Amino acid sequence: MTKTAHPTGWPGNGAGPFREGSAVYIPGRLDSDDDERIPPDEVCLSLHSLELANLGVRRALVHEQIETILEAQDRRGHPYCMWLAILTLLYTGDLVSARAVCRQLAMDPRWSGSPRHQELLTLMRARISLLAGDGVKSAALLCEALARGLPTPLTGLAVAWLVEAHILAGEPDAAHGALLTHELAGRLEPDLPDVPYVLAARGALHMATGRFQHALDDFIFSGRVLTARGVANPAVVPWRSRAAFAALATRRHDLARALATDELTAARTWGSPRGIGLALHAVAMAARDDTSVTLLEEAVELLDLAHARGELVHALHDLSVLHSERGDSGAARSRLEAATAVARDSRNGLWPDRLRSAMERPALPDLTGQELRISELARAGYSNRQIAETLFLAVRTVEFHLSSVYRKLGVSGRRQLHSVLGNPPT
Repeated sequence: MTKTAHPTGWPGNGAGPFREGSAVYIPGRLDSDDDERIPPDEVCLSLHSLELANLGVRRALVHEQIETILEAQDRRGHPYCMWLAILTLLYTGDLVSARAVCRQLAMDPRWSGSPRHQELLTLMRARISLLAGDGVKSAALLCEALARGLPTPLTGLAVAWLVEAHILAGEPDAAHGALLTHELAGRLEPDLPDVPYVLAARGALHMATGRFQHALDDFIFSGRVLTARGVANPAVVPWRSRAAFAALATRRHDLARALATDELTAARTWGSPRGIGLALHAVAMAARDDTSVTLLEEAVELLDLAHARGELVHALHDLSVLHSERGDSGAARSRLEAATAVARDSRNGLWPDRLRSAMERPALPDLTGQELRISELARAGYSNRQIAETLFLAVRTVEFHLSSVYRKLGVSGRRQLHSVLGNPPT
């Protein structure tokens, strides 16, 4: 586990400098020979901000403290302070400021002339690109950094981010290859440095390749390790909302609702638009009721505000599905077109095929919202009893609606639903 060391040291195993006996989880565990030049008060301020961010409280204070650190020119030469500050700034959701700081550091002679500084700057830029939805750029930067060679404590984090970048770029085979190359595809120990990020990335790969139970297991494991390390903030790793989607895919609706609700509570406490948007998306899809469209509309607005284009594409797609279920084909198509535009502009390789398939799907006869919801579940393989339990209906009511669906679509049974409705989304 990554813990803080003495105030004049880089993070390592030992007691924390900010509070006696504390341990602040810091992604990437580094060692330094020149830490004596970093005033202890600056380290304490950085660690205090990161600890509050990990807990998911007092976001405004955290942002203020990070700005104080970043505005001091003498501190900009210290990679440790900048690494802590920019990571914490990303947790606040301020991608614009983080990108601006990286541009300034790239022109600073202390950074441009030091391979060690350049390693961290490349990772920071890659993370910003990934959070902004550009998996192609992020993957290129991370491959470059790994090819040059990174300190061992940074390697696991870089590989985790690379896996997510490859997934977003539509390259699941490359993502799997990165895990295999670095021996991260098998069983992982909870004390492995940055294992929460590795597990979350691996879970995302399982989701992208349809291995939903494996995804759920990895997301839950990631959350368990984060909790043990004192991290409650979904801005660090949004494991609950991701696990909620995996739970939905494995038909564990109660678990999905519980995970999504907990995530929304934690996200609102922290107050980052990205985190709230992700949680609202999960809550809307887990509930799948009359409030879902409104919740998902708010999620889209927040994700757009946060420049979270990867998650925005997903939310727009699902909003289109909800509009379609309610018989509003115009709104459904509008949201699909918006999702397609965002995916194109961000070079998203994960969603275009699904969006294209949805756009090309022929218009359906006028099914009621209830009929469409039932037919979607039937197409996904749910039995009549499972559909009834999921939608809180009587089995006889489900049978009645399915008969109506078959008549309107001109099919003889659920096996033919695929030919009319297409394959279910993952």
